[in-house]
Amino acid sequence: MDTIREFIDNAIANGAYKLVLSDAKNGAEYRKVTVTRLDNEYFIEKLTEKQAFHAHIALESAAKELESLFSGFSQINAWNESFEFTARLSKKGRLLTGRHACAKVPTRAEGQNRAKTYLLEEKRIVPPLVDMGVMTPSGEIKKAMYDKFKQINRFLEFIDEIIKDHSLETLNIIDFGCGKSYLTFIVYYYFTEIRHMRINMTGVDLKADVIEFCSSLSEKYGYSNLKFVMGDIANFRDGEPIDMVISLHACDTATDYAIYNAIKRNAKFILSVPCCQHELAKSADLSAMPVFDDDGILRERVSALLTDGLRGQLITACGYKTRLMEFVDLSHTPKNLLIRARKTTLPEETRLCALETAESTLKLLGTEQTLHRLLKSDGII
Repeated sequence: MDTIREFIDNAIANGAYKLVLSDAKNGAEYRKVTVTRLDNEYFIEKLTEKQAFHAHIALESAAKELESLFSGFSQINAWNESFEFTARLSKKGRLLTGRHACAKVPTRAEGQNRAKTYLLEEKRIVPPLVDMGVMTPSGEIKKAMYDKFKQINRFLEFIDEIIKDHSLETLNIIDFGCGKSYLTFIVYYYFTEIRHMRINMTGVDLKADVIEFCSSLSEKYGYSNLKFVMGDIANFRDGEPIDMVISLHACDTATDYAIYNAIKRNAKFILSVPCCQHELAKSADLSAMPVFDDDGILRERVSALLTDGLRGQLITACGYKTRLMEFVDLSHTPKNLLIRARKTTLPEETRLCALETAESTLKLLGTEQTLHRLLKSDGII
C-alpha cells in the first residue's frame, strides 16, 4: 500500500475495531490516539502529557480523521477478530505495512459485539420515516439521518417505559399542538404495528393548513383511527375519554392548558416537552435570587426551569408519578426537558407536600402560574 489512507481504508474494510496511533513525532499535539468501534460510530481518545480528549465520530468520517491525525505519528496498529495490521514510517519516510495473525486480540469494548436494538427496527419499512427522509423506500436508514432515527426511537422508549406494565387493549390519545410533525404518525405506527394495540388518536392544531396536510397523510397511510381537528388547546372541549396526552413544544402557557386537559379528564399518561416559556419571566419577582434578575438570558432560563419545576410538583399533587427528563429535540435544537407522568395511587402526604412546595414557591416569586390557577379554579387542588 502506497499511502496511509489506503492502509486505514483497508483495515476498516476488514473489520478493524481498534486502531492505535503511536510513536509521536517531535512537536506533535498528542502522544497517543486510540480509536474504538462502538456500535454504529467510533470513539476517539486523544492523549497529551496531561489531558485526555474524547469524541465520537461517524463511521464514514473515521478514515479521513485518522489520516489527518497520523501526520503527528510514525506508527499505527489496527486489530480485527483475527489479524493485526501494522503501518510504520521509516526514518527515510517510507511507509512499511504488514498484516499477521495474532493469538490474542484486544478485548472489544462493551456494546461492540451487539447491535443496538431499537423499537423501530432497522430495515423495517416505516412509511412516515420514508416520507421524513430518514429511511429509504427499501427500509435502509440514511447515514446522515441516523441521529434523528435514534432520537425518534428514544422518544418511543419514553412512552414504552411507562405503558409496558399496563394491560391496555385500547388507548385514546390526544396530541395537542401536533403541527406537521411526522412524530404523531410514528407514535400511531408504534402502538398499532409494534404493540398491536387498538388506538384512537386525535391531533389538535390551530392551523387549517396543518389539519388538511395531516389528514391527507393519515388517509395515505391508511391510519383509519387517526384523525386531526382544528382547535385551540385552551378551549378544547372534546368529550371523549383520554388515556394519554402528548404535547410537544406547545408555546408558553399552551403547555399548561394541555396538562390541565390531561389532568381534568383523568388521563393515565402525560408526555409534554414545553417551549417558549415567558409567563414567569415577565411576572416573577427574582429579587431573592438577584444573580438571575438581569432582564436577559439568565432570567429567561431560570424562569423556564422554575415553570417546569412548578408543573412537575402540581402534576404530582394531582396523583401522578412525575419525572422531568432530558430530551433531545428531533430538530437538533438544544436539549429540552420532557415532563413524563403516570397516574397512580400516591400517598396523600406526597401529594400535599408537592402542592405545598409549588404554592410556597409561587408565594416566594410573588406571582401566579397558569396551571396552578386552572387547577385551583376547578377545585382539583
